Amino acid sequence: MNSREREALLIDDASKAVKAAMQSFDGTFGEVPFCKSTDFGMLSAEEQVGVHQTEMAHYRDRPDVSAVHFCLTSAQALLEISQTLLRQANQLTPLEQERSWKRLAEDAKVAGRSAYRAVLILSDPSVARMAASDRARAANA
Repeated sequence: MNSREREALLIDDASKAVKAAMQSFDGTFGEVPFCKSTDFGMLSAEEQVGVHQTEMAHYRDRPDVSAVHFCLTSAQALLEISQTLLRQANQLTPLEQERSWKRLAEDAKVAGRSAYRAVLILSDPSVARMAASDRARAANA
């Protein structure tokens, strides 16, 4: 087994672990609402407002759960990129190479956007105040 194959196996193991963590996490805390931008654009203006309000309410009510969800989503997308790059055949046609790079770019966008969404959730001052208030209430209960 060469080093490339060994690294690919390690990344496969990491990907399986992240997928298991995501399934367990969603099973424990419930799914985090998120509408992909392509789906969001297909909605009417009223539906977009409703989706946005639902997402923001969840992010404010459960910032830690929401941030973990998006961090795991980002990690999974990055691992998929790594898997593809390590397993990519050297003999791709130009058309196959272009398709592959487009898929990788889409996965990179998902990773970046998910990580950015986690940052926004964690850096929202209103969320931080609510989380601190919740912790103080729990400590006094």
